[in-house]
Amino acid sequence: MNRRKFLKYAGLAGGITLFPGVLYAADASSRFNDFKAIVTVDLQGGNDALNTFIPTGSDSKTGYQKYYDERGSSIAIQDTDLMDKLRNLSQNGKLEIASPSDNPYYENKDVQKSYMKGFYLLDNYFDSKIAINGLMPEIAYWMDKGRGVVVQNMGTIGGNYTKSELKADKSKLPPSLFAHNLQHYLAHIGEAKSFNVPTGWLGRLADIWGNVNNDPVYHMNINLSGYGEERAMFGSKTTAMNYSFRGPIPLDKSLDKSFEEWLNSKPLNDGMFKNLYSQLRKSSFIETVTTLKDWNDILENNPFENVTDAYGNEIYKNQVVNKTQIGLETIINTRIIESFKTAARLIAIAKKKGFKRIALSIVMGGYDQHSSLKKDHANRLRNLSLGIDVFMRAMEEINALDEVVLISLSEFSRSTATNGDGSDHAWGGAQFVLGAVNPGNYGEFPDLTVGGGQDISSRGRLIPTTSYSQYYGTVLKWFGATEDEIDHALPELSNFSTRDIGFMA
Repeated sequence: MNRRKFLKYAGLAGGITLFPGVLYAADASSRFNDFKAIVTVDLQGGNDALNTFIPTGSDSKTGYQKYYDERGSSIAIQDTDLMDKLRNLSQNGKLEIASPSDNPYYENKDVQKSYMKGFYLLDNYFDSKIAINGLMPEIAYWMDKGRGVVVQNMGTIGGNYTKSELKADKSKLPPSLFAHNLQHYLAHIGEAKSFNVPTGWLGRLADIWGNVNNDPVYHMNINLSGYGEERAMFGSKTTAMNYSFRGPIPLDKSLDKSFEEWLNSKPLNDGMFKNLYSQLRKSSFIETVTTLKDWNDILENNPFENVTDAYGNEIYKNQVVNKTQIGLETIINTRIIESFKTAARLIAIAKKKGFKRIALSIVMGGYDQHSSLKKDHANRLRNLSLGIDVFMRAMEEINALDEVVLISLSEFSRSTATNGDGSDHAWGGAQFVLGAVNPGNYGEFPDLTVGGGQDISSRGRLIPTTSYSQYYGTVLKWFGATEDEIDHALPELSNFSTRDIGFMA
């Protein structure tokens, strides 16, 4: 057996934790007497931020008319406010939808017409300058309640640069600016200049805090991605736990027989490899037993037993909203909704066990809409809104809305100009934050003029005015990190005079 094959087997046998307690640099468990959680939602592919959060102000460069003129009638969301209809569905402090046609966006079961029909104007907290796509009534509901933030024109940028500065000095531009994989990498490490950084912003914080939960099994960072471990979670001394979107699963024992036979063959039977394997198996066994016990316990003693979604489905009885209920001929991605349910369960487990800090990662793919924007983007926004609503309702049930922050990210936004049936790779775009926030708009509304002062191209690729470093830094300050710890996690933050954007409560 060669070295690569051995490492493969060892990794599978070891599961998530290789050497608990050895990898940690420090122990911050005694530093905090409260609980907080970060949930990142990665909209992979480059989310079209302009059709997610529609600018509705009156300014000639940043408002709705400029948005409509530059996007064109083929993809611009209609100027129709659906918020009053949405508020009429609020019963007993909840959004309750009795029938599909009650939905403000409902347009004869046609997802494309529903996508274009209108928006929810955020007049509470947001000064009527931004609106939410009509297919996201649940997120609009939570933002209207003061539980949301929209951060304008954010992206991977290493300083406050003007268009003339970027044109004059190409080194100020992020490398491979419009490439999916490389910009995704930069967004996850929290930097904009170099790919030679193996660790991410949450991983670097975990390196400093070490075993912050004072637990031999659970790490601070927990990854729910089906696409592999998210780079944001990578540390140099710590590793993230990797969960299925449906929670922990037993170890796969299909390799046991062949590996045991090889392990027990001479001359390895008394050597270091057997000792290593024994340690890996013991670690994996302890982790599997522990996490499955905690998972089953939270299912049996369900803190969300009486929680339903907006359509009356009990969220922890395998009841998931379907296309008939939402009134659209569209695909419901139960995997996305289950991911948010799993995140809620893990937060409930963490609170029950007295943990101090956890960070969870959820990934949604498929946001690269060069074409079929009105269908494909519509489906993704609808699933995102449904999943987030389930999560927020669960957090409200356990009184955790002031202890949790859910933040979106995407490698880049899309071009202001349309290519006819979609939009192309661009740069800056709006992101959202929900939970323990100071509600409202943050950052600068961009000049949407194609070829204008904020367009790095001639397609409406907007130069960001807020960086991921500032965005993450604001969250980490709320999370309890010191200024020195934030600087370690986000080395480029020192390039900005504004370190805290102010959106966290």
